[in-house]
Amino acid sequence: MGQRRERGEGSERRKQRNLKPLRQDKQEMITKMLFAALLLFGLSAINGYASEKKKEPNCTVVIAADLHFDMPPETDQYHHVLAINALGERMRLDGVILAGDLFDKSDPRILDLYRQRWERGAGYMQIHYDTYPTFGNHDISPENGRPEQNRIGMEFNLHYLDSILLDLKNAGRIKNIHRSSRSYSFDIGGVHFVCGQLAAGETTYCESNMQWIADDLKKYAADGRPVVYVQHYGFDKWALEWWTEEQRTQLFDILEQYNLAAFFVGHTHEASVQHYRGHEIHQVNNAWRDSDGNASFDVLTIKGKKVSVDTYEVIDGNGNFQKVEKK
Repeated sequence: MGQRRERGEGSERRKQRNLKPLRQDKQEMITKMLFAALLLFGLSAINGYASEKKKEPNCTVVIAADLHFDMPPETDQYHHVLAINALGERMRLDGVILAGDLFDKSDPRILDLYRQRWERGAGYMQIHYDTYPTFGNHDISPENGRPEQNRIGMEFNLHYLDSILLDLKNAGRIKNIHRSSRSYSFDIGGVHFVCGQLAAGETTYCESNMQWIADDLKKYAADGRPVVYVQHYGFDKWALEWWTEEQRTQLFDILEQYNLAAFFVGHTHEASVQHYRGHEIHQVNNAWRDSDGNASFDVLTIKGKKVSVDTYEVIDGNGNFQKVEKK
């Protein structure tokens, strides 16, 4: 019996000796796996940081203005659409921004024609890109273009604008909306866009959007990304009849705290570059041929730190266009 116990005890000791290498191998394997996981995590973090660091602003958008859609039958309302779509076959376009005065009057037939042309679709005479509308004085005052005097028909136009902004918001294309003025902001390709509607500080039909602009930029542009600001009223002498020097000063006191890359306006029906406090103000032409020549629109391209604005003249109703110099 004693010998059998000794053999049993010896067998247990041999088992324990055999288990030691197994435990050591298992611990070494766990250590190696942990090291590999940490190494992989570290490389992923480095790669993520590097890719984030490499990501630069990159967007190209069209800015058009002063469409002034009127009662059918249609004349030249589709010319801009064909030219922009044709341009989009030669370069990547990320969207279209309209800088005010979409409508000349307030009427369901006018709105229907506008929607056939400027709401995104695949039709030949339909814009092929997301469109971001801005209102002008004629959209708010369809009868005489003077919002401070007459706003009959405004509610019809605002109802349409509200529906468009709601659709864009639900689609995730708009970040922020000022309920009263309908000013709004959005990002494309790492660039922050702000549409201030008629003008910063406008109060004829709404509460001032000035504080909203300040709050929006603080929330969405404090990281140094390029900012593009769009409104209807401009910076020529005539525009002072529509918004004040005090409003301009207040707006630029806000904008200059951020990386202002470009500023676009409409209203004057003339393609030109104005200047204010050392900044270029790109004044966009109207959308039909008149006494000063062919219609035109601007194209903004931001790539990295490079910002360029080109003007394209609409030659005819067949989608033909050419690049021109602004005055």
